[in-house]
Amino acid sequence: MLNSVGLIGVGAMGTALLARLHIAHHKVKAYDVSEDRVRFARDQGAEGVSSVAEASRDVGAVHVFVRTDQELLDVCLADAGILATAAPGTLVFMHSTVMPDTCRQIAGAAEACGVVALDAPVTAVPRHVAAGDATFLLGGPENVKAAAIAHLEPLGRAACHFGPTGAGSVAKIAKNLINCRFSI
Repeated sequence: MLNSVGLIGVGAMGTALLARLHIAHHKVKAYDVSEDRVRFARDQGAEGVSSVAEASRDVGAVHVFVRTDQELLDVCLADAGILATAAPGTLVFMHSTVMPDTCRQIAGAAEACGVVALDAPVTAVPRHVAAGDATFLLGGPENVKAAAIAHLEPLGRAACHFGPTGAGSVAKIAKNLINCRFSI
């Protein structure tokens, strides 16, 4: 079932990942708050859906690109959110650069549903993601590390596991701080 995936957030980064998901031969169910972005995803070969619940139903993995911690909490924890809809065993990849505690909160709620939430922020800008040059900084349980890496590696250059959920976000924030420090 990992060949069928959900994609929530079809902005610049989500669109770039959509291209990689197609190259990796995944069937994609895409949702965005913007109907124009859903239409765009449909034009790119995805099944455009009208809700987070639809994008999370009957898929092996859900990829999430939203802007803020609160948006990530809402998408994952709402009554019609990912955790309310995804089947046990579904992998939820939280790609947004958010606080590690946000990822850990969602992972705790996911565990209670039998879903696995992993933080997997991306170290590239959209054009590099679309070209397959992204690195995914993965945080999540050891027992799903191999499956998560196997799913992510065809989408980019590498998927590096840093430890339990939240560790990928710590790595991304550290990377951003180092980049900021040396670009001033």
